Amino acid sequence: MVTLYHYPHCPFCIRIRLVCGFLNLPYKSVIFDYDDESGPVELIGKKMLPILKKENGEYINESLDIIKYLDKDSKLNPSQDCFNFLNEISSDLFKLSMPYMIYTPEFNESSRNYFRSKKESSRGSFKDLVENSSLFLENFNTNLKNLELNLNPFFNSENIGLDDFLIASHLWGMYLVHEFQFSEKIHTYLQEIKKATDFNYLGECWK
Repeated sequence: MVTLYHYPHCPFCIRIRLVCGFLNLPYKSVIFDYDDESGPVELIGKKMLPILKKENGEYINESLDIIKYLDKDSKLNPSQDCFNFLNEISSDLFKLSMPYMIYTPEFNESSRNYFRSKKESSRGSFKDLVENSSLFLENFNTNLKNLELNLNPFFNSENIGLDDFLIASHLWGMYLVHEFQFSEKIHTYLQEIKKATDFNYLGECWK
């Protein structure tokens, strides 16, 4: 069995969890505290997750490389359209969701303060981000409306695929944002992915 070292909130880690669920691949879950620098460094020489420990004891740590390793039959392939969409939404999405992520059961006081310090240094104070959320929401919602046009019912397809896992892994954090609501179509889309992958966003935090 493989071992997945991850953060529950991390979209790049969630990608792996969704793929494992979809492919019915069991894995051992190891959650690192966000302020644990030594754990990832001991495994791969840098603080970066996800990390997958293969059955032979080797480690790999780029999410798409991990997915390629897990997807033995090469059924899952991302599209450039998907990456273009993620590039469009990522800045607004993280500014909207990060101030709320730190209050989930994943974080203790130490890891919460570490996360906040790291992210505020690059994105601005969380207090300001929350107060100015309407500025980010306008562009974010425009991109979500464009996403809806490409759901047939999955992203540019009648069948669920890797594009959907990459998109869902980023969007899921928005469920945490105070008073934010997805449209019925996008909520239904995300719930279909949840069903197909047996995904539970923060479930592992309670184990």
